[in-house]
Amino acid sequence: MEGKTVLITGANSGIGKETAREMARQGARVIMACRNQETANAAREEIVKETGNNNVIIKKIDLGSQRSVREFAADILKTENKLDVLIHNAGMALAFRGATSEDGIELTMATNHYGPFLLTHLLIDLLKRSTPARIVIVASELYRLASVNLNKLNPIGTFPAAYLYYVSKYANIYFARELAQRLEGSGITVNFLHPGMIDSGIWRNVPFPLNYPMLAVTKCFFKTPKQGAETTIYLASSKDVEGVSGKYFMDKKEHGLSAAAMDMDKAKKIWEESAKIVGLTASDPKI
Repeated sequence: MEGKTVLITGANSGIGKETAREMARQGARVIMACRNQETANAAREEIVKETGNNNVIIKKIDLGSQRSVREFAADILKTENKLDVLIHNAGMALAFRGATSEDGIELTMATNHYGPFLLTHLLIDLLKRSTPARIVIVASELYRLASVNLNKLNPIGTFPAAYLYYVSKYANIYFARELAQRLEGSGITVNFLHPGMIDSGIWRNVPFPLNYPMLAVTKCFFKTPKQGAETTIYLASSKDVEGVSGKYFMDKKEHGLSAAAMDMDKAKKIWEESAKIVGLTASDPKI
């Protein structure tokens, strides 16, 4: 990855941090796009000390805020002359506690789907100038427990709120498939993955008393963040997937999707509605 620039959202902890660590170890310029600057600074210091790569920078972004996403993208376009890999890693799971973003969007969907959707649009021209480039989207097999309701793409009030994490991961898959189709022949590949069930901070919102059995399960049966980052790293850097696009991976191998997830008509409709929800304008880049 020498000479390449890699942008990773949610790189301050969990599999995002492990991905950033490995990208830095391989010599990339790493942009850690994080909401929590305190933990991001600590993670950066650790990564730089361990890898000897000082070309690791932190940029603030709150994917749940369209204003923050636009400010972040404007900063990247101003300061970076290339972007070889965009990794949508950041994720939120609110368990049984619902919340709404400043834009009036259910917060899990705002962070996990609409933020990445908007950010990709705003950075697409930079990616095109950097071809061959890659987009990697961290989805989840938990999508199989949900469905995406075209009539409720802003699912405020859905209970339990934990279900919306599954819905957002389903939306990630539809987004990735439609994005890959739209970028066919552009020199930008798009792939998405299930990292496995990971012992990471995403489970911190599980409420008492469910948090105790959940803690036992994660420690005994879930992958470590380092193990969970392996497929993301593979899709971001391996020559094995050069030119491969629109595919779903698990444990560094292509994996099948449900029949419903293959519905490109639905993927297109979700794309069109997502464009409205994030307020894309005529002056924004087109995909």
